[in-house]
Amino acid sequence: MKKILCILFCLLPVLGGKAQTLYRDQVRIEKESITRNEDNNVLSIDMDIVMQENLKLSSNHVATLTPFLESNGRTKILPSIVVYGRKREIVNRRNNITPTPESIYSTIRRKHNKEQIVNYRQQFQFEAWMRDAEMKLNIDVCGCCDLQEETGGELITRLNISPLQIQPSISYITPQAEAVKHRAIEGSAFLDFPVNKTIIYPEYRRNTAELAKIRATIDSVRNDDKTTLSSIRIHGYASPEGSYANNTRLAKGRTQALVDYVTSYYKFDTKLITSEYTSEDWDGFRKFIVASSLEKKDDILKLMDDSTLDIDKKERQIAQLAGPQTYKYILEECYPALRHSDYTVNYTVRGFNLEETKEIIKTRPQLLSLQEIYRIAESCQPGSEEFNHSFQVAATMFPDDPIANLNAGAMEIQKGGDLTAAKKHLAKADQKAAETQNNLGVIALLEGNYDAAEKYFNAAKAAGLATQADANLKELKRKKNYPTK
Repeated sequence: MKKILCILFCLLPVLGGKAQTLYRDQVRIEKESITRNEDNNVLSIDMDIVMQENLKLSSNHVATLTPFLESNGRTKILPSIVVYGRKREIVNRRNNITPTPESIYSTIRRKHNKEQIVNYRQQFQFEAWMRDAEMKLNIDVCGCCDLQEETGGELITRLNISPLQIQPSISYITPQAEAVKHRAIEGSAFLDFPVNKTIIYPEYRRNTAELAKIRATIDSVRNDDKTTLSSIRIHGYASPEGSYANNTRLAKGRTQALVDYVTSYYKFDTKLITSEYTSEDWDGFRKFIVASSLEKKDDILKLMDDSTLDIDKKERQIAQLAGPQTYKYILEECYPALRHSDYTVNYTVRGFNLEETKEIIKTRPQLLSLQEIYRIAESCQPGSEEFNHSFQVAATMFPDDPIANLNAGAMEIQKGGDLTAAKKHLAKADQKAAETQNNLGVIALLEGNYDAAEKYFNAAKAAGLATQADANLKELKRKKNYPTK
């Protein structure tokens, strides 16, 4: 007779199942489980098959209990338990009849009105088709010459083995503290001067707004209890029209005029402000021409790049080449923007505790050090919105920092999904760092490039990241061993 037995599947932990009864409630299954080994290539079956007191087996009969897995026409038959009635066992022994050894788990004689337990343990190669297989128990009861009972069986449950979920070890690096947090605000002012003059008239044309812009930048540092002004740098530029000598005089004089204005307005020590000047802003001129659609653009650029020409002659030839109308356009649309004063306000920032840092990151993240931002992430649940946001801000504030990019890449891997952002960040990390090698290995593992993953993990291990690299090599082995067919 055939009956079907349910087996509970679990992953690596062994979980006991609820007792199952079958064969007219005469056979009971207890402590059943199916587990996979760490390498995911071996299944283990562990269960107690209990023949209850009420199981009746005629003295000249034999019952064969055969567990098996079945799915989509494929079957894995496991060794059987053979249960003899008393007379049947004697006859078989006398006639030297024994079952095929490799197909038998154990043989026992049935003891009437007594409970008998067989501790059934089997291990075998895990195959992909077994993920949704049914575990069944086939029971055949035979007399001396023929099969006495056989049924189609009874479905109890279906295994539901989820696809392998790997758990890679992702590497982060704790940044070093900044001894002093140096920061800077940069800007450009476009002051207007009367022709050939180097004196600043605060009310002249747009000077009121431009000077206010400079003062607002300085005040934003001076009036902030979190920052301390350390220095100011001013760089003045003149445009190319006119003689180079006169433009040198104008650039130098107008730059000094702005230095004097700021020093006088705030009564600063003269040592606080440094300055320099560029007689003619040809870099800015060239950028304007490159971005333009002027008819003779290429010819103008060729003249600009001719280092053999005297600079005043070069400017006159460009004017002649462009023609009166185009050169007028350059004078009106380009040259005013080349007469500018760039300024940099340098300052230092005090350190912050964690609670202050959590507030500052919302509005003024530029005041934070990389380590302070990292401390926010450390205080959060990995994978949480705040955790992810911290690393995103760090990469934004320190876009070229290898550690900021390493950690942002690690965070993107941990988030899951598209790994494009992770790859971009890791490309800016230190390629020789063990953490970078490890994280690149994780990406390769997730993308199914197992050979590359192994090389990365071994490189990370050789570079000193043994614990995480070894853990990932184990995950790689599990993934490679997990059957796909």
